[in-house]
Amino acid sequence: MAAEISPEAIMAFAILKAKRTNRPLLIEDVSKLFFEARQKGLEEVEKVALRRVPGGFYSEDVEAFFGRLLAAEYATIRSPLDVREGGLQLCQDILAKEMKDNPRALAKVAQALGFDVSWASPALVPG
Repeated sequence: MAAEISPEAIMAFAILKAKRTNRPLLIEDVSKLFFEARQKGLEEVEKVALRRVPGGFYSEDVEAFFGRLLAAEYATIRSPLDVREGGLQLCQDILAKEMKDNPRALAKVAQALGFDVSWASPALVPG
């Protein structure tokens, strides 16, 4: 069995990429990443519950993660999510932990989903 990375790592990648590219971050967009991971056979990604909605997929796990960011005041607005500096740092911390614990799995998933694994290095929070 492959080493698994947490679903939060995928969500953190998505948040950092959205910030870097100045694109809105919707629950449905992040949920779609988990579907893509399944389609690509990425056993390294812990499973999240997905359900089909018109135009794509929806995950209550992603919604809950967004909700935790909002509750901690690391973000404003639920979808599209507007992440503050503290939330960006949290995402970077999540990725740094995954890089320490499961570097090969994180690199494989990052490459397959089009993320930059360097975001898992300390002090690389997008500005």
